[in-house]
Amino acid sequence: MKKFFHYILMAAFIGGTIPFSSCNDDDENQLNEWNMSYVSLLPADYLRPIPSFTLKHIIDKGIEGSVEFQVMATLQKPASQDVSVNIDATCDGIAADKIVKSSDAAIIKAGNLKSEPVTISITDWSDIESVEEAAEYTLNIKVKDIVTGAVEVANAEFNQSVAVKIKKEQAKMEEFLFFNKEPEKSTLYTNVTDWDFSFMDGVENAGSNSVAGTGGNDVATNGVPFWVSVDFKEVKKLTGIKTSHWGPGFAPSKVEILTSDNGSTWKSWGEVGTSGSYQIIAFKNVIEARYLKYQMVTVPGRVNITKLHVYMSNE
Repeated sequence: MKKFFHYILMAAFIGGTIPFSSCNDDDENQLNEWNMSYVSLLPADYLRPIPSFTLKHIIDKGIEGSVEFQVMATLQKPASQDVSVNIDATCDGIAADKIVKSSDAAIIKAGNLKSEPVTISITDWSDIESVEEAAEYTLNIKVKDIVTGAVEVANAEFNQSVAVKIKKEQAKMEEFLFFNKEPEKSTLYTNVTDWDFSFMDGVENAGSNSVAGTGGNDVATNGVPFWVSVDFKEVKKLTGIKTSHWGPGFAPSKVEILTSDNGSTWKSWGEVGTSGSYQIIAFKNVIEARYLKYQMVTVPGRVNITKLHVYMSNE
């Protein structure tokens, strides 16, 4: 009798282990977090920090510079079939048709872990040319969707987008002034008594100075940037200026040059760094104007000017 019950228990045990083993086999064939393959979007050069791009904005010429950035799609384990990762790229202020992709999709071939790089580029900045102040934009590149016949592939929870920063500088004139360069094909005119000078209010010796040829004093201030303007009484072809100062310690280190046709509406030709007792500034091109203004921008604790002469074109 005991043997009979023993046989019954053994049969029950064996019978119980068979379905248990079958259940394990089924689990191995089911999809779970351990056998899934997850799609991520990464910079092609993911070992380096994401670069930022800087654009120059030149008045009358537009925005200079370009953005070119590469991304790739990746899997943490190979898939049984090709995976097509569709990519979307947007940038605030920039129309979609100005954002160029080398391909709309990054293809990860079956058995591989990454796609070939996809290049995202922008070269047309006409949409933001009206923005003259400095500005920042973000090129957002992200996974739009994935297409594949591999059931084990899904999007990862992270690394679904890449943000690329774009900085646009404040609009400014094209570099037009060149310090310590004597203008070519030009003559330096020193007959200042033929011209009419004006000085900013508050400067010393405005009525009796060597700049206008009305005296032997300098025009000076205690650390206040000031301007000097000159009326040539007729339109001249200007190519540069030359100024003199008591010494390097009394000279400006940055100046701005402006011209006018009427003496009231001024056009700036930009700023330029300067140094020394004698300072020559050449213009990139000939400027035809009747009025010129010399504006100090950065000055020492005591600053002056003793002479202002002008280069004129010989042609």
